[in-house]
Amino acid sequence: MTRLLSAAERQAQQRRAVRRTAITVGIVALLIYAGFIASGVIGR
Repeated sequence: MTRLLSAAERQAQQRRAVRRTAITVGIVALLIYAGFIASGVIGR
C-alpha cells in the first residue's frame, strides 16, 4: 500500500529530482564542450 507523502516530503523529493536533472544536464553539456575542444585540438 502506498502512503501519501506530506507536502514537505513531496517538496524534498521534487528538489532531489530537479537537482539530479540539473547535474545530469550539466555533465552532458561539459562532455559536449570538451568534445568540441578536443576535436579542435585533434583536428589540426
